[in-house]
Amino acid sequence: MTDGIHTAPLPVRGIADALCQHLRTSNRLVLTAPTGSGKTTQVPQILFDNRVVDGEIIVLQPRRLAARLVAQRIAEERGEQLGDLVGYQTRYDRQVSDRTRIRFLTEGLFLRRLQGDPDLRGVGAVLLDEFHERSVAADLSLGLVRQLQETCRPELRLVPMSATLDADALSDWLDCPALSAEGRAYPVDMRYRPTDAHTAPWQSATDALAELLESEAEGDILVFMPGAYEIRRTIQCMTERIDRRWNLRFYPLYSALSVREQDAALTPGDQRRVIVSTNVAETSITIEGIRHVIDSGLARVHRHDPRRGIDVLLIENVSRASSQQRAGRAGRTAPGTCTRLWSQAEDGARAERDAPEIQRLDLADALLQLAALGTRSIDAFPLLDRPDASSIDQAVNLLRDLGALDEDNELTPTGRSMAQLPCHPRLSRFLIEAAGRRCLERACIWAALIGERDILQRPIRREYSECDDALPSDIEVRERVLLRAK
Repeated sequence: MTDGIHTAPLPVRGIADALCQHLRTSNRLVLTAPTGSGKTTQVPQILFDNRVVDGEIIVLQPRRLAARLVAQRIAEERGEQLGDLVGYQTRYDRQVSDRTRIRFLTEGLFLRRLQGDPDLRGVGAVLLDEFHERSVAADLSLGLVRQLQETCRPELRLVPMSATLDADALSDWLDCPALSAEGRAYPVDMRYRPTDAHTAPWQSATDALAELLESEAEGDILVFMPGAYEIRRTIQCMTERIDRRWNLRFYPLYSALSVREQDAALTPGDQRRVIVSTNVAETSITIEGIRHVIDSGLARVHRHDPRRGIDVLLIENVSRASSQQRAGRAGRTAPGTCTRLWSQAEDGARAERDAPEIQRLDLADALLQLAALGTRSIDAFPLLDRPDASSIDQAVNLLRDLGALDEDNELTPTGRSMAQLPCHPRLSRFLIEAAGRRCLERACIWAALIGERDILQRPIRREYSECDDALPSDIEVRERVLLRAK
């Protein structure tokens, strides 16, 4: 279920006239609206129904799960088939047609679309939902649409949207008005349950769940964990330790699950649900029936490791803005509770907001994409926040070493080919070289194993890793497992 689940008019509908008036007279607007106010589902419909823009309305989403669910929800609201008026497009799935006028799109795919259609022909508006997450793709998308508005597409509308956005700073940067909608949240009783550093988060969450059940609290429970491994351990721990008399049904929720598994977690049933999720449930989607949140306060965060030259996933404390988003999930339909597995004093010491990705990730892919779109230097590109000069230099040097840029930072023919491949420049250069050496099929397997989530979820049997002549590499081990599975 998604943002906009209630039958009563959602708060964003109360500012529909002001929203339309702003966007009829200006091509930019910053919109802030609390979780559950309906901005994700209602704003695209308001613009379409009131004919504010000519052309397709594109809504950028940071996650594939949200893109699919929100498009599905709007189609249901309008009595339409998914893929007709309303559709979605993600890396692995798409439901769109020639009739689609409201398209939900992941941020990375939007950048790929700009490569093939730099003027965004036929597009009337670009909405950046959950912009506070500040992915590299979102920041580049914002700058590229702004450039289009200031050159050949002044009629193109741009609307960044979020519940925890610094609206004043963004509206100043865009030189446009900011509009805010009031929320309709119920009170959430905040509880702090600090645990020592030696206790695993799944054990602390299980203890918190047991206390919640004993207090006779009603409603479904949403538990936030940093990743799939912690989710599996949490469900295992809760299944073993929580008394069966509570008649609970446990569900995992994260982006790598199948559509069937995701829908099972999001659909209310006869049993009381405990949904253990990553931060995919933090924004954009609303799960019907949730009255209680148990928050580990952790998330997996990408950061660049300059020593190894790659981005790594680290488990870190979430910011206060993120924990506020998570707590809000408990107060959507009735009063609820949020149990934080850290102390109130620690809460005050956490960062107000997460640093934007452009200040903490490898910039090689971003610079390659900009070069493919005609931007020779990131210094001349409009960015809300600037990356460190050392990060830019490191990325430029890597692209030159890979043969993607020449000494004048012009894109080479090799670089243009690399930019068309949806993977990191190191991997795209690897694939181009493999094609020239006639071993592309195996290289594609290796690139997929390197660039995607690890296919191994548990220790493997020795037969996969034993080798007669030498110790195999990590990639060879995974390749054997994949080929055996096929």
